[in-house]
Amino acid sequence: MSEQTRHVIVFESQPFWAPELQRQFLDDDVHVRTCRSINDLQQRLAKQTYDVCIIDLSADLPGVLRWLGDWQIRGSHTAILVIAAEEQKSLEWHVRELGASSFATEYVTGIQVAGMCRKQWNKTS
Repeated sequence: MSEQTRHVIVFESQPFWAPELQRQFLDDDVHVRTCRSINDLQQRLAKQTYDVCIIDLSADLPGVLRWLGDWQIRGSHTAILVIAAEEQKSLEWHVRELGASSFATEYVTGIQVAGMCRKQWNKTS
């Protein structure tokens, strides 16, 4: 990974991925922020550039889909990584068409999610 500071934002209804990613990136120059509402996500993304946005699709399925549609129209260099429940698997291609770089429905570990972030950084470096 390059020497620059990376910024990750996590949208989830309960703390899970944000604290896990903070643990995974302890030795890296990565700042992880969290938000609990689509409105908060929009405000934070308007104020700062993030390298990766991780979205728990279960946190607000209709809100996330609307936001992704709006986000795609505006265009952004922020990679969108979506983590969904198994029963949301049928939404994968719709979510990808709305701009998600990655979509996971199987159980993923914190190490794997951190790896997904690093993979995105390597694509943009």
